[in-house]
Amino acid sequence: MKLSLKPSPAFVRDMTDGHSVLGLALSTLLYIVCVSGTLAVFYNEFERWEQADEREALAVVEPSVYRSVTENAIALAAERGEALKSVTFTIPNSAMPRLTVRAGGAEYYVGQDGALQGEVAHDWTHFLTYLHFALNLPVVLGVPLVGLIGVLMTALILSGLLAHPNIIRDAFSLRMAGSRRLQQVDLHNRLGVWASPFHLAIAVTGAFIGLSQVVAFAVAGLFYGGNVEKVESMLYIEKAVIEKDARQVPLADFSRILAEMSRLAPEQEQNRLRIFHPGREGQAVEISTRVPGRLIWGERYRFDAEGRLLHQEGWSDGNAGKQVYASTFRLHFGHFSGFAVKIAYFLLGVGMCVLVASGINIWFLRKRQRGEAVPRLERVWVAQVWGIPFAIALSAVTYLAFAIAATPVFWIVVLVLSVVAAFVGTVAGWSMFLRGATIAACLLAVVVHGVMFGTDSFVRGALVANGVWLLTAAGIGVSCLYSLSRRRSGSAAGVTVNPATQ
Repeated sequence: MKLSLKPSPAFVRDMTDGHSVLGLALSTLLYIVCVSGTLAVFYNEFERWEQADEREALAVVEPSVYRSVTENAIALAAERGEALKSVTFTIPNSAMPRLTVRAGGAEYYVGQDGALQGEVAHDWTHFLTYLHFALNLPVVLGVPLVGLIGVLMTALILSGLLAHPNIIRDAFSLRMAGSRRLQQVDLHNRLGVWASPFHLAIAVTGAFIGLSQVVAFAVAGLFYGGNVEKVESMLYIEKAVIEKDARQVPLADFSRILAEMSRLAPEQEQNRLRIFHPGREGQAVEISTRVPGRLIWGERYRFDAEGRLLHQEGWSDGNAGKQVYASTFRLHFGHFSGFAVKIAYFLLGVGMCVLVASGINIWFLRKRQRGEAVPRLERVWVAQVWGIPFAIALSAVTYLAFAIAATPVFWIVVLVLSVVAAFVGTVAGWSMFLRGATIAACLLAVVVHGVMFGTDSFVRGALVANGVWLLTAAGIGVSCLYSLSRRRSGSAAGVTVNPATQ
């Protein structure tokens, strides 16, 4: 009996199917990261949208407010028999013009007189940002996974550019009147070429952010005997450390600290104040700022209780590596140079979503043309392309209207749509149905918000967030009209139009 090492056709077919499913799964994760990241550009506005009726002001906070709120927090912790490790204030600033305080695991809005006005609740926005940077997985798993997706995206962008020798000649080719495959290829290639600097910046910074913790472990293992804290100390101010059972002392002098801060960096916008171990010997106050004209996320200054500067973190004037690291976050999210950049990031993010979707669409069309169509996977993919934005919008509606946690709503909806699409329906049917459902969910998010918050829905940050929902609905509506017009023109000409991704 002759032993053959050649795999059987059935084995090859099973492996090919498995490879296709794996490729589709990775594409789905990449698409989720792109869609959530596009919306997360406006996460500050969505935070304000969630509680649109809260008071906003950029007024200077008096030192007495910090003192009175901190004293109350210490008293409450003492009643519970707890040692208060820190009290953190969000100083009203251009990105978040609200005064808040976090102490003992809870966060509250604070009035200009120091009175607590209600608990801060940004659960839906936190779902959205957590979906983007960790896919709602535990951070230790999700963040490196998203970092690897960033590496994959970088490789796809570079290989895509290198695979087009006629990239300059075809730079303006957009054959929208041609076949469906030509449309998808031209759309994919033009978006990939013209927006490649943006795509590379997002992919590289995303990979860098996601894998930075992994790099910290590697550097610690190679050069510092596994001492991760030694590596982290190069990037961050060490937390305040005090003696156990340190004696009580008067609170830090906020007036002197704020005056010294203004003298040291009058041009920097203060956005956070944190007091470590308040009212205990060894207490320290840390103030975070935004540095104008710089990509770095900001600077941090630490003071002792008498207002003497203990340490400056060095993001703005430290070593080059530290400054590059500190610049990746604002570059990744588009939080620099004003609101116009956010709009540009949003529109370019939409283009990135189209780029990912069209890449998979081309693969499906090629298989169909070779007589190797995979209609089940096509239905699953189209259900995900339109089902993911639908699930995000629906989670916003259910959270606002019924206070239902967004994470299970999103993942259950995506999973159910994917499973059902694998067995029933058509590509065209799922495409049109889910686009209509997404439009309805986006409009419903605005309506529900308007009912809950009235005129507060259409001012300041809430206006921007509701504008994003309306713009999303309008864009999908245009895509529906385009698909319908192509089908009508194709029917009139006696041509069957492939609706795989219209």
